[in-house]
Amino acid sequence: MAADSPMIHLISRFFGFLGARPLRPTEQVQVVSILSPSLCRLFYRQCFQDQRHAFEVARRVANRPELQEAALVHDIGKSSVSLGALGRSCATLWGSTSLPVWGQWRTYLEHASHGAELLERHGAGYRSIAFTRHHPGPPPDGFDPAGWAALTHADES
Repeated sequence: MAADSPMIHLISRFFGFLGARPLRPTEQVQVVSILSPSLCRLFYRQCFQDQRHAFEVARRVANRPELQEAALVHDIGKSSVSLGALGRSCATLWGSTSLPVWGQWRTYLEHASHGAELLERHGAGYRSIAFTRHHPGPPPDGFDPAGWAALTHADES
């Protein structure tokens, strides 16, 4: 199995979720310095595990300030579900089949479109909305391919 296979990524995210720690005050200050007040409110609606993941993605693209907002809010659509690590993993595995999906699992699997709609309503920038809606696929028109690759790599690391 390749190191970058979906299963390895899923296992890594599962244990990352379990081992995540809330953001420290100094990290929270960094978030506030990047996001608008409206986007900050959305950011802090996420569970601390998703906040930690988003912060780490932003840290990995720190040399690209124009990507920081997108890094922090790319999974914002997950804030509307409470599945925990096991529930998220089960939803992801179930979603990879052709079986019907409903309830919170469906909402979780559709978090990208839901998140992009939230970001549009809260005044997020183009990169944030586009990355939220289209990742992990190819970049949409108008999105710098190098920036897309940097965000994708940061999200998957």
